[in-house]
Amino acid sequence: DHKLHVRLDNKLIAESELALEKGLPCRIETDIVNTDRALGATLSYQISRRYGEAGLPTDCIHANLKGSAGQSFGAFLAPGVTLELEGDANDYVGKGLSGGRLIIYPPRAAVFRAEENVLIGNVCLYGATHGTCFFRGVAAERFAVRNSGATAVVEGIGDHGCEYMTGGRVIVLGNTGRNFAAGMSGGIAYVLDINQDFASKVNTEMVEISGLEDPTEIAFVRGLIEDHHHFTGSELAARVLLEFNRALSRIVKVLPTDYKRVMAEEAAKAEAAKKAEYPLPLLPGNAVRTLHEDSKKQEHEKKAHAKKEDMLDMEDSITDAKAEKKKSALVLDKTKGFMKYQRRAEKYRKPQTRTRDWKELSSRLNEDELKYQAARCMDCGVPFCQSDTGCPISNIIPKWNELVFQNQWRDALNRLLMTNNFPEFTGRVCPAPCEGACVLGINEDPVGIKSIECAIIDRGFDMGWMVPTPPQKRTGKTVAVVGSGPAGLSVADQLNKAGHNVTVYERADRIGGLLMYGIPNMKLDKNIVQRRVNFMADEGVEFITGVEIGPDGDTSLESLRREYDAVVISTGATVARNLNIPNRELEGIHFAMQFLHRNTKSLLDSELADGEYISAKGKDVIVIGGGDTGNDCIGTSVRHGAKSVTNFELLPQPPPERARDNPWPQWPRIYRVDYGHSEVKTHMGKDPREYCVMSTDFVGDDKGGVSGINAHRVEWTKSVSGGWDMKKVEGSEQFFPAQLVLISMGFLGPDDRMLGTEVEKDARKNIKTPAGKYNTNLPGVFAAGDCRRGQSLIVWFVLFF
Repeated sequence: DHKLHVRLDNKLIAESELALEKGLPCRIETDIVNTDRALGATLSYQISRRYGEAGLPTDCIHANLKGSAGQSFGAFLAPGVTLELEGDANDYVGKGLSGGRLIIYPPRAAVFRAEENVLIGNVCLYGATHGTCFFRGVAAERFAVRNSGATAVVEGIGDHGCEYMTGGRVIVLGNTGRNFAAGMSGGIAYVLDINQDFASKVNTEMVEISGLEDPTEIAFVRGLIEDHHHFTGSELAARVLLEFNRALSRIVKVLPTDYKRVMAEEAAKAEAAKKAEYPLPLLPGNAVRTLHEDSKKQEHEKKAHAKKEDMLDMEDSITDAKAEKKKSALVLDKTKGFMKYQRRAEKYRKPQTRTRDWKELSSRLNEDELKYQAARCMDCGVPFCQSDTGCPISNIIPKWNELVFQNQWRDALNRLLMTNNFPEFTGRVCPAPCEGACVLGINEDPVGIKSIECAIIDRGFDMGWMVPTPPQKRTGKTVAVVGSGPAGLSVADQLNKAGHNVTVYERADRIGGLLMYGIPNMKLDKNIVQRRVNFMADEGVEFITGVEIGPDGDTSLESLRREYDAVVISTGATVARNLNIPNRELEGIHFAMQFLHRNTKSLLDSELADGEYISAKGKDVIVIGGGDTGNDCIGTSVRHGAKSVTNFELLPQPPPERARDNPWPQWPRIYRVDYGHSEVKTHMGKDPREYCVMSTDFVGDDKGGVSGINAHRVEWTKSVSGGWDMKKVEGSEQFFPAQLVLISMGFLGPDDRMLGTEVEKDARKNIKTPAGKYNTNLPGVFAAGDCRRGQSLIVWFVLFF
């Protein structure tokens, strides 16, 4: 058993599907170990099957690898494939190279000098016929033995270099071993003879050595050295190029005598043929004969193709279960991308399987799909996506779309972080009003802005670009932030960057507020939240959990004012809107946030083993109210194993498209199917939403628990004044069974227990601040987030200053 089913080539083939099927560029990143042998050979076979000897366009498939490669790395590599290895490789690198490109250099963090250390093993480029190689380091013995067409740059080789070589070009920027060019009958080698001892190491039986004089040849050698520096970052190549004219005098050309004679003869023949050339005018051909020949040729090709289709290759019998069919294409036409290409959304995992766990719902778009989306961005003269109706924080969306399209990911990250403190949150849970205001959305699906935003910050963390940077100087000012939700964290992050000493107080046992306990894990993985909290702590923000701020506790608003130079209240709008109908006091009726908070806490504490959560298992569940919170309750109930889930909506079902009173660029108030709705439909056969339903009273059982809800339908009609009137539909009374009722009707404002009577409030019970300001009526006390502006989108957390 050669364990072909687990070889690394399977991953390359699976992730190169766009290139293999459509000839479109793709990029792959993976690790490699020394048991991964002959990497690239099977991928090259798949290319050759489809495209023949010509292969794919240059660099169509580019694999970035890290580690130590096993034997025969890049063997028989086909045209169009680039294997770039950061590490080292064993023997037989590039064996039978057939047109691909190999790039190998030491780890970027290495402190040794590459030109003094062996990077690749023995017998490299054995029998290579075509392709290019750049090796930043020394090759062991028998480098380029029997090479018949490959071009290579290396920084030193062992004994018997270029042995029996018959073609190709080799540049050695360093020392060689003994017996160089033994049996060499073709090709040319160029050696940088720094120590001027190379002549004694050459086997001159079949070759002669000389300097470089031909300007065309000099330009060719210099160009290869420049490519070597470009691809490998070679310090040695940089030094050579810095004073190339001086180095030129030390470059020795090794040319087989017979090869030199043949090249001279071929050059003379070509020159003579050119002089004797006399093109005659073409005469019209015989149309019937031409047609007959074309017909025979097509018939022959058809038979050959049918024969090839009937054959089952051994490689085809070995499948890779991890390979997933990619339906999108990498788009390179940015100018007309918005006309040519359709929106590619993130894929949700199948409802049948995702409801068995609490992992994130969707899989992120890959790099090609993201480039596809970025190509659809029109770079509008007036980008409404960053206007008042689009992104509230004025993210410069077209700019980072363009940077992603150009593969300038780090620049895109820097551009994004200029306006958004936490794109990993908005990229996952923001409803994306920017997409609703996208100009392309007037008559097509908008650009997938949210997916690109999330991918940029995730790539920043993955690549190690996100490094904690505490402020170099501290102002000496101290700030207390009460509440660690989105606004509280944003306040703390911004003030800490300004050099102030910031302490965040949170009444729960974990930092994050709504992000940690208000949004289920399948929608926002708590590891993402904790990663940001840890990042801020490393930058100097202090977090204190389990502290209830209020007049009855050890810590009050007044005590914070005495201890700190400033206090920022960012407690959110946590007072839920109640449904005051008869029998509200029955057991089993809960606010949505109580349900979600306890579920997530139990999940994080014990994977729900402690039972400290409100269980929906085996129950008829009714969620009163829609929106994101109601949908989260639906999805959570399904994962508990609810018997049935029903969602009451007071308003009528939205239209499938924008109504006339809801023009672009307003947020489109249209019918949507969110993840919870699709999960209920999959498991229970129907969409859970019941529109135009008004609850009249709760019904209880003998034990004081809720057993259902009496409700009736309502009808909405437009009044003469343009408003909407609601009236009961007679005879529509209905009883809905329920052993668990979750009230998700929005929020009224901040909790008074912390604010008391000292902090002034507005008519909506939110903390009152001057227009466009954040200071309260108390000196040194400020307000930010939902406690100031009322219930709103998560993206508003950045707008606190």
